[in-house]
Amino acid sequence: MLMRKLAILFIILNGGLGAHAQDIIERSYFPGAQAKNAAIAAARYAEEGYYYTKFTTYISAVDSSRMFADTALFFVKRSLMLGDTSIFYAPVSNVDARKFLENGKIKAIIGDSIIREYYPMIDIKSHNVFGIDASYHLSNSVMDFFNASLLLSVEDSVPDSENDRYPVLPFDDEIKRLEADETTFQHAANSYESEIAMLDDLAIEITAEIAKAPDQKTRFNLRTWLDEVNLELKVSTSGLQDASYRIQEIRYLLDRKYLEDVKNLEQPEHVSKFETTDSSQDAVEMDQEVPDGLVYKIQLGYYPEDEDINNFYGLFPITGETVRKDLARFYAGLFFSYADASAGNKYVRQNAIANAFIVPFHNGQKISVSRAVEIERARGVR
Repeated sequence: MLMRKLAILFIILNGGLGAHAQDIIERSYFPGAQAKNAAIAAARYAEEGYYYTKFTTYISAVDSSRMFADTALFFVKRSLMLGDTSIFYAPVSNVDARKFLENGKIKAIIGDSIIREYYPMIDIKSHNVFGIDASYHLSNSVMDFFNASLLLSVEDSVPDSENDRYPVLPFDDEIKRLEADETTFQHAANSYESEIAMLDDLAIEITAEIAKAPDQKTRFNLRTWLDEVNLELKVSTSGLQDASYRIQEIRYLLDRKYLEDVKNLEQPEHVSKFETTDSSQDAVEMDQEVPDGLVYKIQLGYYPEDEDINNFYGLFPITGETVRKDLARFYAGLFFSYADASAGNKYVRQNAIANAFIVPFHNGQKISVSRAVEIERARGVR
């Protein structure tokens, strides 16, 4: 109990829930805001639960695993309470949003029950294995609650007199909400990528075991397990693609604001690499190491690894990143400033791929654009 309290105190003191960003959206600034805000908060608490559950997948001591599981249960319980609040206030007519809320609640309940099941176990391997299953359900809960929040907005049927009671959220505050959502969706996308890599490796191991299975019963059980893993891979991949779509949508809305933020900044030391009529590249460069420091690429979409490079309108350089054994994410260009990346992205959206968007990397790790702009601003002004 003491360790649990210390863990929760540490989270509160260190801003684990990003409360400074959350305060902006916890005001009833339009009809239905209570449902929307509760859904966003439910997603963020579920995300915290996911992270602490994820710790139990590689911890080597049972006591430590229980401490993290205990903290995860605290956040999941809070997420479920907020999910119920959102369902209570969500308009009955908004069927799609309510469906996401119900699905998010179901997945959080499943994650909660799995954590409670392995919590008393004394075998640390059981904590590691069941923690993977619980974190998988919680990550899906996060995305469902966030998807619900995106569908919960002003109702067209609300009388004008009702709308007058709720002033529109000031633009600067709306920017902060979008930036908070962008950061969270990027975290979710990174989590999906980790899950997909893990599931892909597991599928390869199971396939190898099937080939060595001594009898038909063992092969049948392994194939059943492989089917379950492939189904989870399909769900996680769909979640990653959906998160990418949400990120693309938010970054498009924030582009003008970010260009203003970097308007008077010093130019980077390196020259960006981006051509629009290059035909010298014979094939997509797969899984190349991203340079250290801050760089940007333009995400083109998801394709098979053997996609013909000639299908990318002469853009150069084209690089790829393996998502799973039969799917890759393709990028164009390599930029060292947001302004250059924005100009390149504008060209790509107008002339090649309409839903392309900017992806920033810092020391090889994908980050939010808001964080990338902060890093650029640290360089100083002219």
